[in-house]
Amino acid sequence: MKSWNIITVFAVALLSSCDAFKERQLVIGATFPMTSEQGWAGGKGCLPAALMALNDVNQRNDILPNHRLELKWNNSMCEPGLGTTITYELLYTGPAKVMLLTGCSPVSTTVAEAAKMWNLIVLSYGSSSPALSDTRRFPTFFRTHPSQTLHNPTRIEFFHRYNWTRIHIIQQVEELFKTTIEDLEQRLKAGKMEIGTRQSFVSDPSDAVKNLKRQDARIIVGLFYDETATRVFCEVFKNGLYGKRHVWFILGWYENDWYTKVSGINCTVQEMLKAVEGHFTTEALMINRNMTQRGIAGITPEEFVNKMEANLGKLSTVSGGQESPLAYDAIWALALALDKVQTKLESQGDSLENFNYQRVDIMKEIYAAMNSTSFIGVSGNVTFSQAGDRIALTMVEQMINGTYRTVALHDISAGKLDFTGHEKIIWPGGTSPRDRTLIEVHIRTIEKGLFQAMCIVSAVGILFAVVCLAVNIRNRNRRFIRLSAPNLNNISMVGISICLFSIILLGLDNRLLHQHPNGFTYVCKVRAWLLTLGFTLAYGAMFAKVWTVHRLATKAKKDAKVSEFVK
Repeated sequence: MKSWNIITVFAVALLSSCDAFKERQLVIGATFPMTSEQGWAGGKGCLPAALMALNDVNQRNDILPNHRLELKWNNSMCEPGLGTTITYELLYTGPAKVMLLTGCSPVSTTVAEAAKMWNLIVLSYGSSSPALSDTRRFPTFFRTHPSQTLHNPTRIEFFHRYNWTRIHIIQQVEELFKTTIEDLEQRLKAGKMEIGTRQSFVSDPSDAVKNLKRQDARIIVGLFYDETATRVFCEVFKNGLYGKRHVWFILGWYENDWYTKVSGINCTVQEMLKAVEGHFTTEALMINRNMTQRGIAGITPEEFVNKMEANLGKLSTVSGGQESPLAYDAIWALALALDKVQTKLESQGDSLENFNYQRVDIMKEIYAAMNSTSFIGVSGNVTFSQAGDRIALTMVEQMINGTYRTVALHDISAGKLDFTGHEKIIWPGGTSPRDRTLIEVHIRTIEKGLFQAMCIVSAVGILFAVVCLAVNIRNRNRRFIRLSAPNLNNISMVGISICLFSIILLGLDNRLLHQHPNGFTYVCKVRAWLLTLGFTLAYGAMFAKVWTVHRLATKAKKDAKVSEFVK
């Protein structure tokens, strides 16, 4: 409630100073996610920035002279249904809105899809869903927030640098993350990389995290909202998927202290700090790297941050604070585009004041003006691609001891991941981890002396068994040999000889059989069969003799008892 009061006072202070400068008003319809249960509540930081930009534009006599931009907005709560309702209320309540301003991907998706029916251009300051790049579905959509797919080339370059080829994925079930992952999967396959597993969840990530553990996941890309991230990393801590053997890549637009918000989860801040230590984030660079460069608005990024923090406190702790430069530049982008269109219309005896939802010609002029927009803002160079996407650098950060540190910048146009001039990456284990459990094959061999000794012992045993077999066969008619079951003796000697011979085969290894491609395979099969056959013959014959004696002994006792009873 306190943050709402601050924003309201801030808005009144900014807008009250505008009335003396402009006369005719051009109304912009807008939605800001001021609160949200599971989505992005970035309106807290973006609305004050947009109002600041509106104030700055309205004070400029060289931009839209004799006109005043006015913002009509409401809280969408990052809910697509509510956002659509608010948009319809804006459209059906006069005056006509010349453009729409949105934030939060789910809301932007529904609003931008419907806006073409009213011939309205939609500009978003906080939507990163790759689906919004589809010009057939969203033909009138622009955004100052880069698409989430801008991060995927950065991730691929990072994986290549550390020779990681097996990647695991966990995502929250949202269109924003689904389309981002589909793009990432295509890039991984094109880069000859393997997708270990892809896990998804709606609200409870426990089963998905457990499945990652079962799959021996080491390099993990996670896409989920910041409210869900605390639940995910609580499960990460419980399952031990952190530390020197694991690397996590998550989104970079969370608040810097997101992991400390442990209400509703069964983990402490200390446990969360252990789980998030060393993870990486990727995020588009949202403020000009040159903090002293003056842009189109006449202020430097440093001055912008100071003004914002004077009213809201440290931006890194405010939801949407990091995206606030994008909201500021979004107002300037639409203002410059409308100024260009107004100049052209005036030369034709027309005006933006005559815009209504049937004026396709004015909509096309605004679209062309937006498409050609290029200026230096507080977020850097503001230009749009043919799909209406913002072109920007990507920043890679690593969390060490609860603080994010910039470790690299990626220029997608140059295809270069630059680590120079940034903080050094710190690996918990001292070196970068492997992407999987390493399986090393070692050929185990028997010492030559031991093998020769056992061969000699086996040969002596076989020789002794053969001698016994010969003596048994030669003297099989002698009374004491005949009474010992000579046939079973012969079988036992043959079995013992086979077992002793298998000892020699068990000592053979690939070192001795390397000249024969399949020799070792055949030996493995033969020695298993010989040992089994030899043991069966030797033990079976001995067991048969014992069983015979047992039967004779029990039969003799039974006969003796019968004779005694008869007497």
